[in-house]
Amino acid sequence: MKIIGIDGGASKVSGAIIERVNEDTFDISGNIIELNYKDHASFDHSFKPIDLSEQLNGVPILQNEKTQGQAYIETLLNVIKQLGGYADSFISIAMPGIKSDDKKGILAMSNGPRLPDLCKKIQSEIETSSNISNIESDSDMCAWGEEFATNGFFRGISNAYYMGGGTGIADGMKLNDKLLSFDSQSNWIAKTWELKSKNGASIESLLSMPAINEHTEKSIMSISKVFALLIFERVQTIYEGWDNQFVVERKIDKSHSYHRLLLDRIVIGQRLSQFFNSKAGINIFEQIKTDFKELCIGHGGIIKEHFLDNDRIVLSNLREAPIIGLGSKAWMEIS
Repeated sequence: MKIIGIDGGASKVSGAIIERVNEDTFDISGNIIELNYKDHASFDHSFKPIDLSEQLNGVPILQNEKTQGQAYIETLLNVIKQLGGYADSFISIAMPGIKSDDKKGILAMSNGPRLPDLCKKIQSEIETSSNISNIESDSDMCAWGEEFATNGFFRGISNAYYMGGGTGIADGMKLNDKLLSFDSQSNWIAKTWELKSKNGASIESLLSMPAINEHTEKSIMSISKVFALLIFERVQTIYEGWDNQFVVERKIDKSHSYHRLLLDRIVIGQRLSQFFNSKAGINIFEQIKTDFKELCIGHGGIIKEHFLDNDRIVLSNLREAPIIGLGSKAWMEIS
C-alpha cells in the first residue's frame, strides 16, 4: 500500500509519497506536488473568514464559505490524484484549525473556510481501496518530521521546541525523548496563536510571514524582541512553569511534570527559516539570538548558564518536515 502525506496549509497544499528507510527514518519518494488554493477556478479572492470566536460558537456556514471550502477540498483531491492516491493508498492529512472531536473535520480556521466534513468528502471521491487518516495537526507533524527525517533537527535530542512560520506559527516540542502535542499539554502551555501582548496584540500576527514581509529597518528591533520573548517564555514555562509572560484568555497551570527540563535545541523552520537564512533576514535572526541571550542573562541561574555559552537556536531547511511527519506516523499506524 502506498503511503501519502498531504500537508494542507492556509494557502497551499503540498503532498508526496513517503518511503520507510529503516525503523526510525523516513523520506520522500519522488517529487513533491504543490498546488495553491488561489489557482482553483472557484477560489474567492475576496473571501474573509468570520471572527474565530463566532466560528467556535457554531455560527452557520453560509454559501460563500461552502464554495470556498469546496475549492480547498478539490485542491486536496487534485494533489492526491497526481500522486496516484485514489487507489491502494493510505492518505495522511494535516490541516490548520480546530478539529472536530472525531478528527474528521475542521470546525474553525482563522485563515480559511471551515471544513466540517472534510474526510467524508474526500473519501467519497476516492476508491474504497484507499483510506484516510484522522486529520493531524500541521504543527505536530512538523515536529514528527524533524524527528524522523534523515536530517531532522530533533534526532538525537532529548528536549526541543519547534517554531515553524508561514501564514501562522506552528508549535511543536519533544520532552524527555517523547514527541508531545501542544493540545495534549494545553493545561500548562499555550499555542502561539493563543498568546497576546499586554496591549492586546496577537503574537502570531506579529511573527507570521505576512507581518515580517512588511517590516522596515526600524521595526527589526521590535520583531526580534517579540521572537526572543516567545522563545524565552517556552524555555521558562518548561523549566519553571507558566509565569503570565503573555496574555491568554484561559487558565494556564504553573505546575506540570516536566519542570527542571532545559531545552537542548530551539528549531525554527518552514518559511521563517528560509527568510532568516536570506540576506534580508539574517540580521533579524542574529538580533533574536542576542535578545534571547540577554533575557537568559537577566534571569540568571541555570537558565543563564545553559544558554549563554551554547548557540542552541538553529534554522531548519527541512521544508518537507510536515509531509515526512505525516508519512512516518502513517507507517507506524499501519505496521
